[in-house]
Amino acid sequence: MEHPLVGRIWDVKQQAFIDHKAVVNNILESDFLLLGERHDNLIHHQHQAWLIQQLSRSVDDASVAFEMIDNYQAQRIATKQFETADELIAILNKSKTSWRYKQRYKPVFIETIAAGYRIDSANLNSKRLMHTVMHGEDKLPPEFKRMLDKTPMSLQHQNDLQRVINESHCNMLDDKTSKKMVLGQRMRDAIMAHSLLKSQKKTKVLIAGNGHVRNDRAVPLYLRSNLEARNQTGTILAIGFIEVESGMTDIGTYAKQLGSESLPFDIVWFTPAVERKGACDELREHFKKHSK
Repeated sequence: MEHPLVGRIWDVKQQAFIDHKAVVNNILESDFLLLGERHDNLIHHQHQAWLIQQLSRSVDDASVAFEMIDNYQAQRIATKQFETADELIAILNKSKTSWRYKQRYKPVFIETIAAGYRIDSANLNSKRLMHTVMHGEDKLPPEFKRMLDKTPMSLQHQNDLQRVINESHCNMLDDKTSKKMVLGQRMRDAIMAHSLLKSQKKTKVLIAGNGHVRNDRAVPLYLRSNLEARNQTGTILAIGFIEVESGMTDIGTYAKQLGSESLPFDIVWFTPAVERKGACDELREHFKKHSK
């Protein structure tokens, strides 16, 4: 039996379900359009691609920043015009990553290229990021450090984020490691916000994990604080793509699961869940390998 929430779209402010036309109207009114995802859910990427396609019918001047593209890859693609997604993917794959561009992100790349939108990075190279995490935020480039300083995170939000990180790593992390990963998450949020703020395009789109587009403690928070510091304004729209769970049909239950009184996005699009088997076993083997 299909879950009753699959395919339904919830407007958090209105506390009501809306249709596809209303979603499109919302994205056309946004200056910053943040599209979340579970990285391995292909339906999320299909929905992202559809939203970019709808945006392109009315907006010519836009950029799309990807969590999945780092600053090293950005240097390789900066001066190139791509005719196909395969051309882009071939260059991105010159860097060793685990993003599986062809299997997961090709639909989004196709629509972004077809729209003529500029493609931006929204991440630091993983080795550079890891070095910074290990040595503290003072090792961040100054522009990112300033963003962190302008957007302090409350102890409650830090604790919530640490809990989420622990749970997503099957509760295998020690306290010291999980706290460093909290700093890493904050850094990525600041880096993503910076990528959007430096774009001069009319509409700035971000493709990133759901955790990075939450209104309460992620990229929107950094955008708002830094826009205020610059005496600028901008309409931010955060869309989360949430997988349904069997037996969970109440909206409030999903909010509580995310550690919030209400869903921490502007719009939530409910989708089927991906079956994930053995993820904790794989993670255990990964830790064992790298501990050696």
